[in-house]
This record gives sequence, C-alpha cells and structure tokens, in this order.
Amino acid sequence: MQTLNELVGQPIAALVPFIDRTVIQRLKLHGVETGGLWVESQTLTDLFLGKIGVSASPKTAIFFLPYHQIVFVLGSIDVPALSEKATL
Repeated sequence: MQTLNELVGQPIAALVPFIDRTVIQRLKLHGVETGGLWVESQTLTDLFLGKIGVSASPKTAIFFLPYHQIVFVLGSIDVPALSEKATL
C-alpha cells in the first residue's frame, strides 16, 4: 500500500462535497501537508477561470483541499481489480 506522500505526482480520485456531492473527482496530487492536499483539478480550474472571466491561464493552478472537506481518496495498486457481481 502506498501512502499519500508516495502518490505525489500521480492521478487520484476523491469525493469532495464542496465541488460535487455525488461525483468522484479526478485529481492530480501535487503535495501533502498535515492539514490537507494540494491538487490539480480541471473542475476547479474551469470554475476559477470562469470566475475571473478568462479562458486560459499561463500557469496551471493547484488548489488546497483541507482533509475535513474530503470524504475519501482513491489511489490504485498494480493488481487487477474485478467486480464480484460481474458474470462471464
């Protein structure tokens, strides 16, 4: 099992209710702090650019997500995953 620190630079998924209560967000993890995570998020980037009235930025924004605003984080390991309900 990898820790969050070991996942820095990799894609993760997380349920973040303040972004959307029902959609698991695809994020890129950029940093881990004691209070939360630094992530790249296309959803938040689109919202941010829309709020400031531009369609592009010369640099990619990263956002700080406090742990108390994250329901769960999903990483992956290099092992096949199968659905228990799947039928052949």
